[in-house]
Order: sequence, then structure tokens, then C-alpha cells
Amino acid sequence: MRPDLAKDRQKWLRFVRFSHILWILTLITMVLGPYVRAEDAGLACPDWPLCFGHVVPPYEYRVYLEFIHRVVAGFMGLVFLGWLFYLISVPSIRRTFIRPALLAFVLLAVQILLGGATITELLNPYVVKSHLLNAILYLAVLLYIWKKGRAIVSDAPAPMAVPPRWLQTVVLVAIFFQIFLGGRVSTNLVGEVCMEFPACYVQHVEVDGEVVAKTVYFPSMHDRPYEMHMSHRYMGYTLVILVALLASWSIGTILAARNGLLLALLLVQIALGAFNVKWSLPVPVTVMHSFTAIVLFMVAWLNLLEFRYHEHDSHT
Repeated sequence: MRPDLAKDRQKWLRFVRFSHILWILTLITMVLGPYVRAEDAGLACPDWPLCFGHVVPPYEYRVYLEFIHRVVAGFMGLVFLGWLFYLISVPSIRRTFIRPALLAFVLLAVQILLGGATITELLNPYVVKSHLLNAILYLAVLLYIWKKGRAIVSDAPAPMAVPPRWLQTVVLVAIFFQIFLGGRVSTNLVGEVCMEFPACYVQHVEVDGEVVAKTVYFPSMHDRPYEMHMSHRYMGYTLVILVALLASWSIGTILAARNGLLLALLLVQIALGAFNVKWSLPVPVTVMHSFTAIVLFMVAWLNLLEFRYHEHDSHT
């Protein structure tokens, strides 16, 4: 640990643990969102911030799914305020993290407003997509603070052999864009436009007086529903190439195992996408598909941060 921070070591350790709890709560809140959406419960509470005019609404399955999502999000918000107060109260932590902490505060405030707007705007696709992407950015800031805090309190040396940072950045941006494309598919209800995999659909056409089945792999991208669905698939295939390249480049470096895990998670994600298509969007698979997307982003982001802050602290 840096000598100028040693006197606050216990406070720093508590802050790192506090940050860990906060991002886990955030992740739980983010997973509940796709669960609510998959169960078609997004408007189960037609008003906001109350639910049918009640603080605690009468029990009904879908109503309580949405209500529990709000309760967990509210609890996470209270934990965030406690975390922010602790950060501000310790001068050495405040000097290090005040800017990203304020950014997290702004993102959380925007997230709350977008959460209300998803209800008042009747699940407008643009609002719902913005709600998802803003949550990803908020989680990214919390992970940045947690990861850097861990690096500061540890005495681990800076990793020497690492894959190129530019390639890790490209993979991270591609994953974020893929989450955007997935949100576009979900919010515009085009997940079942293509009911085959890896093809899009089977078309029955008449040839020489006989009806034959024609497998369509590349539907017209001028048709907006097909464009939205297939863009998500094509980006998934592109990600496999990028992550495979990153995993190969990582062999012999400190990130070999985790970039290998990233590739494995991506293949699982594609399999979940295929099951979604084949089984007509079953709720457990849809939720796992969304959860795995978030985990992919987290792993890619943490890998990018893995050596950066060790390296930074070694020169401080």
C-alpha cells in the first residue's frame, strides 16, 4: 500500500469491502430487470413511484415481481448513499475517488429517472434501452472504484506480460455494443422474428409444382425486424472472432485464464441465444442470457483494469 495511505489502511479495507457489496447489489438489481421483462411484468405496477397507489401493493405474482425489483433498487440506492458518505468522510479516499464517485451518483440519479420513465412512457423502447445501458455504465464505474481500491490496498507487483490494451478495449466496446443490440431486440419484441438457428427461418416455396422447404440464412436487412434480430446475431459472431483472438494473444500472460473464461462465457451466451430462438423465449433462458451478457461485460472490464492500476500505483 502507498506510504501516504498506510495510516488509513483499515478504513481503506472497509471501503473496498463496502464497494464490493455495493456492486453485487447493483448486479442483483440489474438481473431482476430482465426477469421482470421476461415475465411481461414491466407495467404490472402502472404508476410510479407507488404501485396502484400503495407503498406495498396487494399481492399478485407479476405485480410483486415489479414491486420487488423496485424495493431492491431502492435498497441499493440507500446503500450507495451510505457508501458515498463513507467515501467523503475519509480524506485519503475522497481525494482518490471523489470524481468517479460523483459520476456514479449522477448515473444513479439518471437511472432512477429512467426507471420511472419506463413506466410513465409505457415501456418506450428508447427509454428501456437507455435504462439498460445507463445501468451498465453505473456498474462499470463501481467496478472501477472497487478494482482500483483493491490495487491500492494490496502490495501485489504490477503484472509484466499482458495482452495489448487496445485489443481488450475493442472487445469491451464490442460487448457493450452487443448489449445495446440485444436490448434493441428485446424492447422491440423481435426476438421471435427468426425461429431457426443458425438459419433465420424456413420458407416453403413452390418449385416445379412442388412445395419445398428453403432455409433462409440471410434475410433482407431492409426489413427492420429482421435487421434488428440479425444485427444482434452477426455482432455475436464477430465477438467470437475478437475474443478468440484476445484469448490466443493472452496465452502466457496473467490474463490467459480469464480471457479463456471470457471466450467460454461467450460461447455459452450464443448457445443461450440459440435456445431462446428454438424454445420461444423461455423465461429462465432469457434471464440467463441477459445475466451472462452483464457478466461478459464485467469480466472484460475487470481484465482491462487488472494491470492498469497496479501499474499506476507502482509509479506513485
